[in-house]
Formats: sequence, C-alpha cells, structure tokens
Amino acid sequence: MRGVPYDVAAMSSDDMGKLNLSPTDGRMPLPLLTIDPSILDDSIETMMRVARRHEVLLAPHFKTSMSPALARRFARAGIWAVSVADLRQAVVFLRAGFRRVVIANEIGGGKAARRLAELCRSYPDAELYLFVDSIDGLDALTDVWRSGSDLPTIRILLEVGCGRSGVRSDDEFDALLGALTDGTPGITLGGIAAYEGTALRAEFAETQALLGDLLARVSHALTALRRRVGPNAPLLLSMGSSSLFDLVITQASDVLKRDGNTRLMLRSGSCYFGDHGETQARLDRLVARGLLGPELSARIGQSFRPAMRLWAETLSCPSPGLAVCGLGMRDAAHDQGNPVPLRSWRGGQPHLTLEGAAKTSKLNDQHSFVTFPEGLDVRVGDIIEFGIRHPCTTIDKHDVIYAVGDRGVVLDAFKTFFG
Repeated sequence: MRGVPYDVAAMSSDDMGKLNLSPTDGRMPLPLLTIDPSILDDSIETMMRVARRHEVLLAPHFKTSMSPALARRFARAGIWAVSVADLRQAVVFLRAGFRRVVIANEIGGGKAARRLAELCRSYPDAELYLFVDSIDGLDALTDVWRSGSDLPTIRILLEVGCGRSGVRSDDEFDALLGALTDGTPGITLGGIAAYEGTALRAEFAETQALLGDLLARVSHALTALRRRVGPNAPLLLSMGSSSLFDLVITQASDVLKRDGNTRLMLRSGSCYFGDHGETQARLDRLVARGLLGPELSARIGQSFRPAMRLWAETLSCPSPGLAVCGLGMRDAAHDQGNPVPLRSWRGGQPHLTLEGAAKTSKLNDQHSFVTFPEGLDVRVGDIIEFGIRHPCTTIDKHDVIYAVGDRGVVLDAFKTFFG
C-alpha cells in the first residue's frame, strides 16, 4: 500500500498517527497523497453554513474521494446524504453503513435494474435515489419492481439535461413523466435532477444564458411533476457542480418558492478538496461574484483552499534546470494540467520555495520532469511537494490518503475504494 513503511505490520488506520511518520522523513515510500484535515473540516463547516443559511440539503458527491472514512467527517457535520456515480460505488457506502444514498446518474437498462433490485434486497433499510431520463430506463425499473413484491421502495429523480444526460426539452420531459404508470409498487417520484456544471463557459454571460435555459426547463419539469403528485408530496430539486452552486442557490429560489414543498439538494464534491488549478480558479470566481452575501462569500474564500498534496523524490538531475521526480501519470491528474511544484524538502526540513519558479513540463507513466531556473539548488534525494490539479482524477490513483497536520506528521490514513 502506498506510503506504508516496509517494516510496518498490518495495523488499523487509526494507529497510523502513533508512528510519527512524515512524507519528508524518508521512511514512507513515495509517491503518496496527503490531505490537511483542518482545511477539509473548515470547508465542510463553511458549506454547512451555506446550507443552513439558504435551507439547502447537502449530498456531497463521493465519486471524488471514494472514501467512507472521509465521508464520516462530512456525516458528523450534518450532511443529508452521500451521492455516488454508479451501483458499485453505492455498494461501497452501503457496506460502510450509510443508508441515504443518491445514485447521481442513470444506471442502464434491464440488467442494471436487476442488479439494483439485488442491492435493494441486501439493504432493505436503505433510502435510495437514482436518476432517470428515458422511457427505456423507466420501463426497465418498473418491469423489475412489478415482478418483485419483496422489493423496498426506490425514489427516482427525473433528470433535465444540459450538455450531458437528461431530457433536453419540455416535450421530452412530459413524455417521460407520462410514461410512468401511477401506483407502480415500490417506485416513488422523488423530484427533479440536473447538472449545471456543463453550462460553464469562459464568458460569464454565456454561462448565465445556458443556466437560465436549464432552470426554465427545470421549472417546467417541477410544475408538471407537482401536478402529478399533488401539493402535499415533498420533492427534491437536485443539482450539483462545485463551481456554480451560488448561481443555483440564488436563481433557483424563485422556482422553489413558487412550488412551496420542494427542497434544493446540492451534490457539489470537489470544491471541498480544492486544487492548484481550475477547481480553485472557479471557486475564486464564485467568491468574486459575491452572490451569497459578503459574509458567506468571504468565508468561502478563506476556507475553500487547496487541501491536498502529492509528494515525490527527486530521482535524477540530468541537466541544469531539470529534475526528474518519481511521480507520473499513474499518480497525478493531467487532464487539467500537470502537478504544480510548491517547495522542496531536504533532510526533513523545508528547503526551497518552488511555486512560481518551477513547473512540471511533462509527465511519463512514472516520472515528472520539473524545470526551474539554473542555479536553483535542487538535488537528487530532495523531496518535492506538489499541488494537485483536478481532485477527481488525482485521488482515484491512490489507495490511501494520509492526513497530515500542521507539523507535517501523519495523523490518520483514509482508505479509498475505487476498484
């Protein structure tokens, strides 16, 4: 397992803090991934403040970390549910004891519906939500549930789309809603789902226009669904990017007020972890918009900071101004840019600030090529601390995330379950 010293016997992650380990001390095999738990907890508490202030439910998307141990930190803070991307991920969190799970995606056809049914039989006390955007998908679910009198209730969220899955017009939504037979045993209409992240454009006016179109179709869908279920049925409106949740909260408020019995549920996931790339840049733009008010906006700016680091050893300095480190595409995201060198460590102590001076020019499978001004004192054996790009495609390469406190010592270890 990454980072575990070779002479350490099997032990609980809770006991990792007793070993007095550090990614800079030479005892932990590198590369490895760390998180600052104080930054994470601050981000969680800030988002909980947003939720309380605006009466929003939180169901963070744990496809980002796939770590039940991390999810329990969110649960202690008061999140409403966990979101996942597919049935396999749902199993991970159900096995870990979570009982309100949002499968924030369509699952497929008849075979997938039968797998879902077996999952529901295994966890009859679970409260499961899933997305549906097609008559074929709806028919697959109703066929299985009609034939299984022992199946517990599932709650479906009809998805309205914007550049990804989901119905694309009011007429398509009306046809989908009309295809659901009243009184199908075990299937409940839980609300509307959408994903606004695909509306994001370089020009803010274009983002606003696309989001306005999406919310207009969401409003139509919610109105039609309300006519179907009646005024007393509680419904959800589930939306979920990490960079536009301020716009969703403020612009969906009129839709929710008109309905009167629907709660907004946010699935934002990567914002809690931050990065040294586009995730953080989008959060900075969210703060600058100030739509959630000066107090909350300022707190988001203070709390939502990059919480994760990658650590690698310098393996070679083959020419002036170039260091080859033991960190590659198998260890770090590269879909939104390469990892960012922040500082070097020598002898377990901080040595040089590299941020702004050095850059990762290229990644191979196992190597990163870090360039820097000639004369900068980087040597073989130095440990390089990197900032990550794109949490979702960095964490999935690691089977464990180490919690490192402000003294640089490992406090805990969080197992991941990406499969």
